[in-house]
Parts: sequence; C-alpha cells; structure tokens
Amino acid sequence: MRLRFLPIFPLVYAAAFLAIAWSLQGSDALAPFELWQKILVRVLAATGCFAAFSRFEPGEHLRRAWFWMGGATVLILTRDLLRMAPAFGPQSASPGAQTVEAGLGVASNLALLAGVWMLARSWKMASITLPGGRSGVGAVAVITAAAALLVAGPGALQQFRVVSEGDWSSLVLVVSAVVDIITLCLITPLLLTAVALRGGLFSWPWILITASRLSWLLYDAAVSLPPGAVPAGLSLAEACRGLGGNYLFAAGISQYLVIRQVRRASAAYSSAESVSAAAVS
Repeated sequence: MRLRFLPIFPLVYAAAFLAIAWSLQGSDALAPFELWQKILVRVLAATGCFAAFSRFEPGEHLRRAWFWMGGATVLILTRDLLRMAPAFGPQSASPGAQTVEAGLGVASNLALLAGVWMLARSWKMASITLPGGRSGVGAVAVITAAAALLVAGPGALQQFRVVSEGDWSSLVLVVSAVVDIITLCLITPLLLTAVALRGGLFSWPWILITASRLSWLLYDAAVSLPPGAVPAGLSLAEACRGLGGNYLFAAGISQYLVIRQVRRASAAYSSAESVSAAAVS
C-alpha cells in the first residue's frame, strides 16, 4: 500500500458507506449493516495501531504510544462485540453487564488519551522545533480548544447533568466527551509537528492522526445536530465515526511503512559502506 493512497481510503470508505446506507434506508438490513461496518472499522483501526507498534523496539516511546491506542481500540471493540450477546443487549443487560460495558468504555477512552498524549509530546523528545514559536503554538492551541469546547462541550455538560441526577449509565458518555475535548486540544502539537516535518515521510503519521482526531470532532458535531437537520436515512454520525477509525488505521499503516522504508534504506547504506571498506582494504 503506497503512502499517497492512505489519506484517500477513509474518504472512499465513507462515501461507499453513505451510499449503501442510503440505499438500505427503511430496510431491516440497515441496522446489521451499520453494526458490522462499525466492527470492521474497529478491526482496521486496531490492525493499523499494532502494525505501527510492531515496527518499534521494546522501550521506545512511540511503541508505547501505539500500544495504548491499539489497546483502546481493542477495548471498545470488545464492548461492541459483547453487546451482540443477549446478556449484554441494550434491553436485557443486567446491572453487572452494564457495569462491564461502562468499564470497557471508560478504560478505552483513558487508554486512547494516554496514547495521544504520548504522541503529542514526541516532538519534544525528538527536539523538533515547531513553527511559529511559543506564540504560534499558543494561538493554534487556543483555536483548537475553543472549537473542541464549542462542539463537544454541550454534550459533555448534558451527560454530566444526567450522571449527577443518579444515572451512572451515562458516565462513559461523560468520560468520552471529556477525552474528545482533551485529545482535540492535543492535536495542536501533532498538527504542528507535521508542518515542521514539511511533507517528508515522517510527517504522514502525524497528518493522519490529526485527521483522525478532527474526524471525531465532526462526529461530535453530527451527534449534536437537532432532529431533522440531516435527511432521514443519511447516517452522517456513523460516517464520521468511520472516518475517525479509518484515519487511525491509515496513520498506523503509514507509520509501519515509513519505519520499514527508513530501516531498509539504512541497511542498504550500511551494506554499501561495508562493500566500499572491503574494496579499499
């Protein structure tokens, strides 16, 4: 898979999903289709994360970051699969089953936050100078934070009120909304790291991770739309969810390909140096 195709894949997938979902509106096949495509996106996202994870040595910072993001995806995938079992169904789940589902949801969001935070601070560890200096970073951070609060803030506040009234089943939604806000704020260094790398190979994972987090901002916006704002049968929120997961898949695969390419080039250079040294001697 070539790097230039990776940013296109999530968009093609979203367009195909919307077209199929639109054609199935009013059909009994729509709900199963949306469910299984969501499972597919989770599997792809986990695959991308663990592919990137596999390219780093134990103890490396980015290995831990990809592990946490992959683990977050596996946790939420486990929750989705459990919900398919009668004991965990929305209408039949016992209090214990609901606790397990909520626990998986909260743990997934916290693991995702840990992974994005590790990625966001990688520029410091690599001594990358971000464009614009402190003032530029601060300005982008303020704009991003304002957008995150504007889009995800009302939903977080509404769910917090529900929890405060004693409905703890909404706790996972509160945590999810808060984590969305925080991770959206953390995309500032991710975005500026991509700019600092100026389109080189190493910029691709950062660009695609940024696209993933921005897609979740679109998801929060789609979920917050009032009834009737979107034509009936147009699964806009699910399409945005798919964008978020597929851009994470693309980011992980790009990280895998970049590291593989760099190591192959390094090995070839080392081999050439050995041949030259042998010829001289």
